Amino acid sequence: MAEPAAIPGHVPPGAVQAFDYHHDPRVEQDPFGVFDAARGKRAFFSPTYGGYWVLTGAGDIREAFQHPELFSSRITGIPPTPRPRRLLPLELDPPEHGRFRHPLAAVFSPQAVARLEPAIRSTCRALVDEIAEKGNAELLADFAVPFPTTIFVELLGLPAAEAARFAAWNHTLLHAHDRPEVRAEAKESIAGYLDELVTRRMAEVAAGEGRTDDLFAVLVQAEVDGRPLTRDEIFDYVFLLFIAGLDTVTAALGFSFAYLARSPVHRKALVADEALIPNAVEELLRAYSVVNPARTVTDDVEFAGVCLREGDRVLLATVLANRDPAEFDAPTDVRFDRPSNRHLAFGAGPHRCLGSHLARCELKVALEEFHRRIPDYRIADGAVIRAHGGGSMGVDHLPLVWETLSQGDAL
Repeated sequence: MAEPAAIPGHVPPGAVQAFDYHHDPRVEQDPFGVFDAARGKRAFFSPTYGGYWVLTGAGDIREAFQHPELFSSRITGIPPTPRPRRLLPLELDPPEHGRFRHPLAAVFSPQAVARLEPAIRSTCRALVDEIAEKGNAELLADFAVPFPTTIFVELLGLPAAEAARFAAWNHTLLHAHDRPEVRAEAKESIAGYLDELVTRRMAEVAAGEGRTDDLFAVLVQAEVDGRPLTRDEIFDYVFLLFIAGLDTVTAALGFSFAYLARSPVHRKALVADEALIPNAVEELLRAYSVVNPARTVTDDVEFAGVCLREGDRVLLATVLANRDPAEFDAPTDVRFDRPSNRHLAFGAGPHRCLGSHLARCELKVALEEFHRRIPDYRIADGAVIRAHGGGSMGVDHLPLVWETLSQGDAL
C-alpha cells in the first residue's frame, strides 16, 4: 500500500477511506471487486498517492467528465507522471483541447475505421491461424498484445515487424511500477525511436516521398490556429497514441476472454449467433472497464455532496460508473441482452475517447474471428490468473487451452 498523505483541513474525518487501486493485494485477484467494495459513500477521500477524491456514482462521474471548466485534464494520472510537455490533446482543456483534437478526428472517424476493417480482420485472422492448431496459447502474448499493436504500427506506416518491439516497450512503460529504472529505460527507448521517426517522416512528407495516407502524413499536413504543427507537437501526438492506443484494447481483450473462458454459456451464445457480438462488446466493456482517469479541480465547489477545493485531485473511475447499481440493474452480471447500456468505458464530454470507433471495431473483429476458429476453450488447469490495477487495468497472463481437429474434436 502507498504511504498515506496528510488529510487536508477541508476533508471531514468521515469522508476519509483507505483505497489503493494500484497496489492493494486484492487487485491481483479481482480489481473490479476492489472497486465494488469501495462503494458506499457518494464520494470519499483516499489518503494514498498524495490524496485524492473518489466519485462512486455514474451520474456524478458523467457530470465531472462533462465539465472540464471545473475538472481539468492538465494532469490525468494518480500519482501524476512527470513529463516535460503535455500529451496532445489529452492534457489540454477546452477550447485549446478542441483545436488540437480536430486534426485526428478524420483519422478515427467511423468512416475511416470502416475502411480499415478489412486490414484489421486480415491481421486478426493471421494471428488466430497461428495458434488455432496448437491447442493452446498465452492469450496476451500470442493475440491480445500483437493484434492492436500491429494495427497501430500500420497506422504509423511502419513495417508490421516493429509491432513486437512496440509491445514490449509499452508494457514495460505502463506496468513495471516496481522497477523505475527499467521504466525509465523503456521511456527513453520509445522517445528516441519516435523522435527519429518524426524527423524522418516530416522530411519525407515535405519532399513528397513515402506514404501519404498514414498518421504522420495527416499530422505533418495538419494546421492548428492557421499554422502547421511543430515538430514537438507531432511527437507529443504520437507519444500519446503510443501509450493510449495499445494497452487499452489489449486489456479489454484480456478481461473479455478471461470472462468467456469461465462462462461457457455466454461463449456458446456468441458462437451460435454472431449478431450478439456488438452487444457483447458493449456489455464486456461496461462490466470490465479498464481506464481510471483523474482530473484536477479548478475552483472551490460543492460537488457529489462534498466540498472540493482548487487543486484537489479527483478519480473518475469508469469501473465505478459502469457497475453502479443506481444506473444498471444487477451491474456485476454480464447480460448480452441488456436493454440500456449507457456505459462510460470511453469517458464522456469533450475528452470522450477519440479512438472508441477503432477500439470497438478491433474488439468486434477479435470476438468474431477467434470464435470462428476456436469456439471452445478454457483456462489451463492450475493457471493462476493475475491482474494489475492503476490508471489502465489489465490481465497479466491468460493461458488458454482447447482441443484441435487433429486431437479428434470436430470443431
